[in-house]
Amino acid sequence: MTDFPPPAPGYIAQPYAPRAVRPPLTARAKRGAAIAGAVGFLLLGLGYAMASLAVGLALIVAFFALIVRAASGSGTRENAGFEQFVSGLDITAWVAPLVAIVIVGIVLMVVAIVVSGRVLAAHRVRRPWAVTWAGAGIAVVASWIVYGILDTFLNLALSGFRWDSPSWGSGLVVALIVSAVVGLASNAVLGWLSWWWMAHAMRPATVTDPSSGFVPLVPRA
Repeated sequence: MTDFPPPAPGYIAQPYAPRAVRPPLTARAKRGAAIAGAVGFLLLGLGYAMASLAVGLALIVAFFALIVRAASGSGTRENAGFEQFVSGLDITAWVAPLVAIVIVGIVLMVVAIVVSGRVLAAHRVRRPWAVTWAGAGIAVVASWIVYGILDTFLNLALSGFRWDSPSWGSGLVVALIVSAVVGLASNAVLGWLSWWWMAHAMRPATVTDPSSGFVPLVPRA
């Protein structure tokens, strides 16, 4: 056995440096992340769908209005029937409902962020607003992949429809309802997983001393 020389006079042994460890999330924090993620991303996706759908319809209506104006200004006999058809259409009646839908969609998105932050804060989740924004970003990217897969299955289901069948309308409605329910459920699941991931990544650390049996010394914020 090798004998180590005694320490020099005046030598002071250096203590072990404290080490930061991250304990697991508490049950309360896990529950808060699940509620905030599921409700938050569900409302966020619903609000975005409403706003984007209304904007898309507004663009279609505007494009249709341009076509109507161009056809009405030609004054040719071939367009007389078309002009008579569109003369009874009130395009301005679309403006107020579409604007209202856009406003409701934006309000839902704002409510989703606020509710998520407050639920996380109430459940003692560290950095609730950072968890909300980071979780929303991850959930959005994940939803692109999930929705792409769901759209593929929806297109396969619609390709099997017999459009010449008398019951094609009811079958199409059922397929659209099922796809909407699956989409909303996937939003809730993606929000729950993304929020939990970010809450887990940003959970607080505790400084411990290895020489004293890993007793917590100073909690980190």
